[in-house]
Amino acid sequence: MKGKYPYDYFKNPVIHKPIGEIYADIDAFSMEVFPDEVKKNTRVDMMIILPPLNYDGIVTKGIFLSQGTDYIYECYPDIGQIFHSCAFSMWSSYPWSKSADAYCVCYDNPKREAWFKKTNPDRADKILLPVQDADFTNEYFMAPTFNTPKEIDVFCIGRLSELKNLNIFAHALKVYHKKYGKKLKATLITGGEPNDALSKKEMQLIEEELGTVEDYLRIMHHVNHGDLPRYYTSSKLCVLPSLFEGKNRVIQEAASCNTGIVAFRDFNKYSRNEHPIFWGGDEGGFLVPEFSAESLCDTIHWGLMNYEYLKPRKHYLMNTGRKNLINKIVDMIPYYKENLPGYVPNKIQENLWVDLAMQDNYQLSFMDFLYGKNCAIQHITLLENKNSLMQFFYSRFGIEKSKPFVEFDKLPE
Repeated sequence: MKGKYPYDYFKNPVIHKPIGEIYADIDAFSMEVFPDEVKKNTRVDMMIILPPLNYDGIVTKGIFLSQGTDYIYECYPDIGQIFHSCAFSMWSSYPWSKSADAYCVCYDNPKREAWFKKTNPDRADKILLPVQDADFTNEYFMAPTFNTPKEIDVFCIGRLSELKNLNIFAHALKVYHKKYGKKLKATLITGGEPNDALSKKEMQLIEEELGTVEDYLRIMHHVNHGDLPRYYTSSKLCVLPSLFEGKNRVIQEAASCNTGIVAFRDFNKYSRNEHPIFWGGDEGGFLVPEFSAESLCDTIHWGLMNYEYLKPRKHYLMNTGRKNLINKIVDMIPYYKENLPGYVPNKIQENLWVDLAMQDNYQLSFMDFLYGKNCAIQHITLLENKNSLMQFFYSRFGIEKSKPFVEFDKLPE
């Protein structure tokens, strides 16, 4: 990651600057993995959402998403012969990658796109995709669990970081008890122990808000990923207390599990413009009108009285999830309209040539590939894979290496 961390935006919903300066502030920080940052233990993921295909005399390129696109091109300079690359920043910023064919920019925001192209003429030809890696959520794994009672009033997932505003969530729980005479059944998953100065500080802020934390909030630092659908399903509401960050995976996962979201109305507002925080409007969740603990508390109260009327999963499946993501990306990259046999917009999952090619090349159907069934070529960690997948693709599609593959074992510690 590089750049200037936008601290001013984490707890301030109103920034008194021209919109161009705000866009510049957002783009001044990226959580991409850059080539000069890579060490032996660095995680560089490569998400292959469509592999290259060769069938009946026709070859088409695949598509991968990565937070470390420039490093992938540095390792495999010939990869563009068989893949289109889509960079993402894990943030609201437009990626900085110089090599990527396309940028995952989170939201459909025409004004921001126009500003970006005018301000960055050297990158104005990048395809801008209104998606993020979080949109690749598997909507059939992250789904409502059977016969699961709603035992948790409010559920929150957020690491112990200042941008997550967990102390405001904690304060809202305390206000709720005082204002409505009831202690909520609340659960927070942090994803890690408070083992450094910053996370310890955030934990201290929660303790200062609640006193005896256990009286108001169950904190779980580690939960198996496979157990998350049950936690989402058993919750009446899922609360997102942050004001500014990336697109946020929790929103996607909660909606996919048919759990309504409570989020501040001003969440990522400069990045989003009119793009919704969650799909479905009033059927998707509840927006907190003011950035305060009391406003959050009141919205939770209203939400708990009305959560049974929500239909978040219905709207999630209509707009996102893996089928929607792959179609959106394929439709926005002109190459596929021109080169994919039988191309029909928004229907790659019904494309007979694609399914025949998938079975012939990889011995599985396109849908099995998309949802990762018996598939080892969809998501790899580059340094752990040690070139084996690239060797497979280069060999299968006749790509000549222009330079030797990187010996990852020889990277610095």
